[in-house]
Amino acid sequence: MFRWRTPADWWRSRLAERRATRQAEDLVRHVLSEREYAQLRREGFIEVRSRRVPGRAYRIPAGGSPVAALEPDGRLVYLCLQPALPVPRPELLIIQKLLLEGDEDEFWQRANRVGRALGHGIGQRLLG
Repeated sequence: MFRWRTPADWWRSRLAERRATRQAEDLVRHVLSEREYAQLRREGFIEVRSRRVPGRAYRIPAGGSPVAALEPDGRLVYLCLQPALPVPRPELLIIQKLLLEGDEDEFWQRANRVGRALGHGIGQRLLG
């Protein structure tokens, strides 16, 4: 039923999660430009311009998902793409950014379209 056998096992897993999250946050600081990192801290997302469609922009929230695709005609599409194995939430932001910059078409082929942003207030934050 539980994945921990003892309280000590639970404590070790929590410490490992915290360590992984700290490492992911360090990765975010290393990979993002100063402008992107400031935007993330200020607005809770980073914006990535499409290399394929002029006028399209992606807003990737701090937790990495869902990604808001703002189309040139004003339409908004939410895209959700999750890795096969769990990763710390800050790391997911980097994964989404690199996928969109590296192979935007593949991102669109693999991502699920979701009807709206999940969670409280995230849609408003992503729309600015």
